[in-house]
Amino acid sequence: MSRVPVRAWVGLVLLVGLGALSLVAGRLFPEALAQTCPLGWDLNRPDRSVCELAFGGLWVSLAVGLASGALSTVLGLAVAALARLSGGVTEQVLLRAVDAVFALPDVLVVMVLQLAGQSLLDAGMTRGLGPFGLMVTSLALVGWAGPARMFRDRLATLEGQEYVAAARALGGGGPHILRVHLWPLLRPFVLAVFLSRLPSAILTESTVSFFGIARMEPMSLGRYLGTSYAALIYEGGGRVVVPAWGLLVLLVLGASLASQALGGGTRREV
Repeated sequence: MSRVPVRAWVGLVLLVGLGALSLVAGRLFPEALAQTCPLGWDLNRPDRSVCELAFGGLWVSLAVGLASGALSTVLGLAVAALARLSGGVTEQVLLRAVDAVFALPDVLVVMVLQLAGQSLLDAGMTRGLGPFGLMVTSLALVGWAGPARMFRDRLATLEGQEYVAAARALGGGGPHILRVHLWPLLRPFVLAVFLSRLPSAILTESTVSFFGIARMEPMSLGRYLGTSYAALIYEGGGRVVVPAWGLLVLLVLGASLASQALGGGTRREV
C-alpha cells in the first residue's frame, strides 16, 4: 500500500479546516462572529460584519463545490461504466459526446444555463430548484465530461490486468468484473477525480457570481467579491475584500494540492 503524499495531507487538512471554520463561524455562531469581528462592518451592508459575510460566503462556496463535484463525478463514472460495458459503436458514440461537451467553455456555458434557469425560476417552472440547486446542476452539466474520460481510460487500463483476463476467461460478465475486480482499485481514483473537480467548480461559480449572473443567496465568496470590489477605492476598503479573496485562494489551493497529490499516488499504484 503506497503512502499518502504529504501534499495530499496538507490539502485535505486545509479543506477540512476551512470547512469546519465555515461551519462554526458562518452557520452555527454567526452572531458571536459578528460581535467580535476585528475587521468591522461591511461598507455596503452596514448591518453585516466583514467576518460574517466572508465566512458565510466560504460555507456557500464550499457547499457548491462539494455538491457539484460529487454530482459530476457520479455522472462521469456512470457514463464511463456504460461505455466500457457496452463497447463497440456505443462506446465510440459516448466518447465523441464526451469530447464534444469537454470542448465547451465552462464559464460561458454556466452563464447561459444560469440565465435560462433564472428565467424558469422567475416563471415558477423549476419545481423547487432554487439558486443553489440551479448552480449545482449547471456546474454538474458542464463538469461530468472530464471525469467520464478519465474514468473510461482508467477502466480500460485496469481491464488489461492478468487477473481480469482470467476472470473473464472463467465466464465473468462485465458487471461482475466491474463490481468485484475493478471497483476496489478504482475507488482511490474516484476520490482524486472528485477532489480535482472542486477547484474548477468553485472558480467557475465564483467567476459567474462575480459578474452578477448568478443570484446566489446567501452570497458565495464570488458574489460577495463581485458586490464589494468597489470598496477598494475607499481608504481601508481592503479589509472588506482581502479576507474573502484570501479564503477563496486557500479553498482552491487545498483542493488542488489534495487532488494532484492523490492523483499522482493512484497512478503509481498500477
